[in-house]
Amino acid sequence: MYSSLEIENILFEELHVRFCGLMQCQPNYSFGPAFRQHYLIHVCLSGQGEFHIKDKIYTIKPGDAFLIVPDVTTFYQASQDNPWAYAWIGFDGTKAKQYLEKCNLTEDHPILHCNYIDEIREIIISMLAHFKLSYSNELYIQAQLFHFFYFLTKSAAIPYEEQQEVSDHSYVSKAIEYIRNNFQNLISVQEIADYLCINRSYLTTLFKQNLNLSPQEFIIRYRMHQAEDLLVNTKLSIKQIAYSCGYSSQLSFSKAFHKFMGCSPKDFRKQYFQKKEKVRDKDPHEI
Repeated sequence: MYSSLEIENILFEELHVRFCGLMQCQPNYSFGPAFRQHYLIHVCLSGQGEFHIKDKIYTIKPGDAFLIVPDVTTFYQASQDNPWAYAWIGFDGTKAKQYLEKCNLTEDHPILHCNYIDEIREIIISMLAHFKLSYSNELYIQAQLFHFFYFLTKSAAIPYEEQQEVSDHSYVSKAIEYIRNNFQNLISVQEIADYLCINRSYLTTLFKQNLNLSPQEFIIRYRMHQAEDLLVNTKLSIKQIAYSCGYSSQLSFSKAFHKFMGCSPKDFRKQYFQKKEKVRDKDPHEI
C-alpha cells in the first residue's frame, strides 16, 4: 500500500507542506543512502525498521518519529520479519527549524517518540483527501500541518521555560499582548497568570515593578483608552462601546468610565465635539 501527495504551494513562507503520504513497506524495503532538499519526518505506525544518519543507527518502533534534514545523507530500511508501515510529511519554510526545536527534533537529535499514532494517521489521510488544487484545500492542508506539529510538541513535552529564557520583562510584554487581544472579553488577572503559567501575585509584582500599575489597573486603563477612541471616532452608541470594550452592561461601563475620566461617556463625547467646534469656528489668525 502506497499513497502520497505532492504540493507546490509555498503561500505560507514560515512553514509549508511539500509532500506527504502513507506506506506499508515490503520486507527489507529501503531508501538511500540519499539526501533530501527539504525537511522530512516519518512516523512509524506499525512494524519495525532502522534509520541511519551520521554513522548512527536507530531502531525504529511504532510511535517513533525520525527526522531527515536537508542535504544530510540518510538511509532507512524496513525489518525483514516485521516490516514497518509509516506516515510521512515533507515540509520547508523560513522557521521550519524553530518549529522542529519545539518538538525536540534536531539534526543531532533526530528521534522522537510520538504517543499519537492514530491521530497522525488521520492527519495524513485527511491531507490526501484534500488533494484537489484550491485555496480552501491549501488552507486545510496548512492547518493539518500545524495539527501534526501539535502532536509532536505534545509528545516532546518540553517545558515552556526551557524553550526560551523568559525574563520578567517578557512576562509583562506577553501579558500586555494577551490583554490587547482579549480586552473585549471578560478577562481576569488570574486568567492572564494561568496563560503565562505564573502565580497571580508574581504577575502583579512584575506589573508594578515595570509599569507602576497592577494588571487590573492596566486592563482598565487600556479599555478606557479604547473607549475614548470609539467615542470620538465612531458613531457607536454608549451601549455598543461598552460591549466593544469588555463590559457586560452599559451601566458598569459608564461607572468605570466616570471613575477614570471624571465624567460620563456621553459628556466626554459632547465636550470633545464642542471643543472641536470652537477651534474650527475661530479666526485662523487667532489660532
